[in-house]
Amino acid sequence: MLICTLAGFYNITQIIAFNLPSKFIAEKNNAALRIMTWNVQDFVDLTAKTSTSQKMLQLIAAQNPNIICMQELTNVEGGKRRISIRQKMDSMGYKYYFFSMDEHITNKAGTSVITRGCAIFSKQPFIDSNRIFINRDELNVDEHLIYVDIHFNNQPLRIFTAHLASFALFKDTATLPNKDIYEITYNRKSTIQYKLRDVERIHSKEASIIRNEISQAKKPVIYCGDMNTVATSYTYHFLKGGLQDAFLEKGCGIGATFYKIIPTLRIDYVFADKHLKVEQCKVIKKKLSDHYPVVTDVTWK
Repeated sequence: MLICTLAGFYNITQIIAFNLPSKFIAEKNNAALRIMTWNVQDFVDLTAKTSTSQKMLQLIAAQNPNIICMQELTNVEGGKRRISIRQKMDSMGYKYYFFSMDEHITNKAGTSVITRGCAIFSKQPFIDSNRIFINRDELNVDEHLIYVDIHFNNQPLRIFTAHLASFALFKDTATLPNKDIYEITYNRKSTIQYKLRDVERIHSKEASIIRNEISQAKKPVIYCGDMNTVATSYTYHFLKGGLQDAFLEKGCGIGATFYKIIPTLRIDYVFADKHLKVEQCKVIKKKLSDHYPVVTDVTWK
């Protein structure tokens, strides 16, 4: 057991943040940039005034990030029954935004527009922005990496976000009656192994594109988003490269961000350039989306 533990020690250090527990300071230092990343699961419910989406917006307001990166966002403009997240964010002070535009649908009357994908919302203006194709999903929807450039304390900083391909291991089993996820996994273990292999190949291609964009940035960067992979994977290590994992730097414990399959999965990350100092980082364990948001404060070294 000791030999096995020693052999796997490096992987353990990538899974667990061995820092002493500390209270996240809600009041942000004026010299710090607070960034939040969150897979918002389409904001769950965009209809009712007292819906989950309202609670999610309240959580964002309470954390007061300078910039928030969202994945799996659905935004509706001109809808009669569904709220516009863009308008809600604007009312909270996030006047600047950039969408990946993975899907852009206008109804026949031209009165309603639905946009899906990733988004970056900011309280300060962008110097530049761009979207880069990384994958076409199982529904033939193009997925993109997006970035924005900002001035952070008079220095340029580029912020990337993306949603890497989902495994969707049980998507075709949702209607099977009287079976739990463990029984399905056992009965279809061969099929699931092939799905894992195929998605990891997609991740490898996506990571290669993203890593190339990070390398060409010619300025300090922050990369964050839902990577759909754990911290011991090739994709994680390749994408992280020489960047800092904010949670390992200042978080504590396992830091799970996805609770629906195994309640210990950390698959949402904030990677910070080494020109930045990670001041604090936390995972907010509120079951609103199927992912928990990650909040990080950084300053220049």
